[in-house]
Amino acid sequence: MHRQWWNDLPVRWQLMISISVISIGAVLLSIILAVVDARSRVEVEVNAASETARQLLTDLIKRLAADGDIRDLQKVVPEQLKYSRHVRILATDSEGNLKQIAPDPNAESRMEHAERAPQWFATLVGPKVGSREMRVMLGPNRVGSIVITGEPLDELGEVWDEVTRRAVIWLGITALMLALLYVVLGRLLNPLVGLAGGMQKLEDGNFSTRIDEPHMRELKSIASRFNMLAEALEKARAENSRLYRNVIELQEDERRQIANELHDEAGPCLFGITANVSSIRRFADQAPDTLSEPIKTRLDEIHEVTERLKTINRDLLRRLRPVELGRIPLEELIGSLIAGFGRRHRDVTFTVAIGPLADSYGEAVDLTVFRCVQESLTNAMRHGRAKRVDIEIHDVASAGNGSGRNTHTLHISIRDNGVGLAPGAATGIGMTAMRERVSGLDGTTNMESSPGGGTTVKVVLPVKPRRGGDSPECEAIEGQAL
Repeated sequence: MHRQWWNDLPVRWQLMISISVISIGAVLLSIILAVVDARSRVEVEVNAASETARQLLTDLIKRLAADGDIRDLQKVVPEQLKYSRHVRILATDSEGNLKQIAPDPNAESRMEHAERAPQWFATLVGPKVGSREMRVMLGPNRVGSIVITGEPLDELGEVWDEVTRRAVIWLGITALMLALLYVVLGRLLNPLVGLAGGMQKLEDGNFSTRIDEPHMRELKSIASRFNMLAEALEKARAENSRLYRNVIELQEDERRQIANELHDEAGPCLFGITANVSSIRRFADQAPDTLSEPIKTRLDEIHEVTERLKTINRDLLRRLRPVELGRIPLEELIGSLIAGFGRRHRDVTFTVAIGPLADSYGEAVDLTVFRCVQESLTNAMRHGRAKRVDIEIHDVASAGNGSGRNTHTLHISIRDNGVGLAPGAATGIGMTAMRERVSGLDGTTNMESSPGGGTTVKVVLPVKPRRGGDSPECEAIEGQAL
């Protein structure tokens, strides 16, 4: 989970977090080293101050004893040692109790920042301090005693100030470094962001994408190779589109020829069979009953087979190239196609919302709309195993771009509740051909599918508005209905 979270972060933030952790680790290490050094330093300072105070007191006591003023010791010591640091000097009073005599406990300048270090820091860094007792003798008699005790609070306060100052400086430098690094990494990694965006556009099929070449040598080489790849893909896509259009044209021409042959050859043959069946039936009516009944039975079977062949022939003609193309309104043509699917798949529910549409938008557009609906329904039945299909086709008009005329687009949506396609699954040749048909008319195709969630095919075709009866002459198959 944590590794996935880390991998999902942008490279810039991964670098920023890594450098931040390293910098903070360096700051903590510096503080730890400062604390270790401060502990020994405070101990040395306190011990040195205690030794200095002892020597001063020894000299002072000897001098006072020589002058005979030893009893004025408690009056003289505060004056002589009032500037002593890191020590406290205590002496016994007349009742034998210890009393601080130096530095002056009431002096404001004794330790201005004695309590500036927090208690946990003083416990962590503070050294073990001891005390030294000096007995003051006048001849064989003991006058009193003086105790020298180490006082590290002032030194600890200085160490605390130094450590906090160092931490603030390090953190400030780290923050400034991270801010500058954020900007620098942004400038360095922006080409990679642009490259990722370009790859996404290539994945979406926008092969005209080009990215700016940065000044850095390595990234410049990558950007140059990317642009060369995009150019090669664009040329390959154009060549493939041209080949697809040629294949589609050949396919339509072949379908036209096959449809003509079915219509011109198979149709009259089937009609001839039907006519001969009727003629033979008339002769059978004149024959004796013992002969006419078997003949009529065989004629009924021939007639049934012929009618079945007529139905198959009509369906083949509609799939190959609809006879009605250009001869009936587009809405009726699509309705006839859907009705044919409904007859073949009676367990499937088809809901249709079409119109209002012009009678025709030209043979190319009409045939493309017919093929889009046909291919989508075929996929829904054959591969999706759908039980419900919703078909919507609308002519949407929008305001023109200064020309004073409205622009029209055909919006086609075919949605089924079938098994859908797995992510990344390849589409068939039919869907690819459908995309190429639509692309050749400057339209767009979008297919959304998920396992168990069905498939939705959406097609948008720009068209020229036509009046209801102004259908152009279309190449169609003429002949009698079968």
